[in-house]
Amino acid sequence: MKKQTKKAKKIEQDKIIIPFKALREGVITPKPSKKGDAGADARIIGFKKIINEDGRKELVDIDSESYTLKPLERIGCPLGFSTAIPEGFYFKVVPRSGLSLWDGLSIVNTPGTIDTGYRNEWMAIVVNLSNREVTLKKGDRICQIILGKLYNYEFVETDELLDSERGLDGFGSTGKE
Repeated sequence: MKKQTKKAKKIEQDKIIIPFKALREGVITPKPSKKGDAGADARIIGFKKIINEDGRKELVDIDSESYTLKPLERIGCPLGFSTAIPEGFYFKVVPRSGLSLWDGLSIVNTPGTIDTGYRNEWMAIVVNLSNREVTLKKGDRICQIILGKLYNYEFVETDELLDSERGLDGFGSTGKE
C-alpha cells in the first residue's frame, strides 16, 4: 500500500461535503467519471414542458419515459435532487461536450448557476440546436455540474481605467490578423 504524502492527506482533509437530497425515486448521485475530472454527470429523472403562450408561463410535468425534442425546442429536465451548498461555493450546470457535438444539445442558460441558498430541485434547461429531432430518455446523462468558488468582490466606480494592449477595440477585435 502506498504511503500518502502530506499534500495528499491535506487535499483529502480539504474535501468539501455537499449535502444531497434525492427527491425522486431512481436518482443517481452525480460523481466525476474519473479522478481529477472537473464535472460530474447528472441524469434526467423527468421532463417539464415549457408553456409560454397568451401571457401564460408555466412548467408542466410530462409523464413519460422519454421525450423527443424538435429542432430549436427547449425542455426542462429535472435532475431529481436538491442540495445545501456550503457558503462560499456555487455549482455551474453545463452541457456535456459529446451531446453538444454529436446531437446538437446544449444547456440554454449555460452555465446555469445554483447558488448557496437554493433548496429546490435542480433542473437542466435543454435546447436542441440541431436540424433533427433528438429523443431524450429518463436516466440519460444530460449535463455536467461543476463546483465553483465564490470570491468577495464589489464594483468601485472610477473615471479612469488602466490601459491595456486591447484598449477600446470592440468585440471580435482580437481575431483581426
